[in-house]
Amino acid sequence: MLGLSLLFAVQIIGAQVPAQSGAEQKKPPVEPSVPLIPTDVNSSTLIEEAKKWNGRQVIFTGEAVGEGMVRGQKCWIHLNDDAYMWKNIEEGAKLGGYNTGHAIWVDARLAKKITFYGNYLYEGDIVKVTGTFNSVCRDHGGDMDIHADTLEIVRIGHPVKHIVNFKRAWLGLVLLGLAGVLFWVRSIARRHRV
Repeated sequence: MLGLSLLFAVQIIGAQVPAQSGAEQKKPPVEPSVPLIPTDVNSSTLIEEAKKWNGRQVIFTGEAVGEGMVRGQKCWIHLNDDAYMWKNIEEGAKLGGYNTGHAIWVDARLAKKITFYGNYLYEGDIVKVTGTFNSVCRDHGGDMDIHADTLEIVRIGHPVKHIVNFKRAWLGLVLLGLAGVLFWVRSIARRHRV
């Protein structure tokens, strides 16, 4: 009886919904596969949703690190967009996250705008690029990269001031001395055992 009631209710509800023509039913939702307006993204999103972003115009901002590697008229640069992009630990950034970034393939003339590449001695320039994201780049052996059309310097980098922690230095020297004494005691004990 309950089954018959449910069937009757479904028929009544179905009768109230106007029928759609075959053309209306088959229309896919309107969504361009490659948006005309570039979208601001981070490396975690590009890595986790690579298929979704493949071939799309993106805006990517990060700290230029390592060095520019010129290849003819083009240049490889690497932009890190991790937790230390705006401020390094020496400047007061708290430990957090992990190192993330992306390889960027850009015109060598644009790459020359970069003054500082991040390393132990320098905080790199913060750079914003606009270009096409490739989850599996056919031109570069299947690597994930961004082919940049524009490059803008958001903030110029600077030398990093490293502060020496004298307490840690002294502690290291004391522990080194203690290790030397223990090694010496052990070698004497071994000689007397033989």
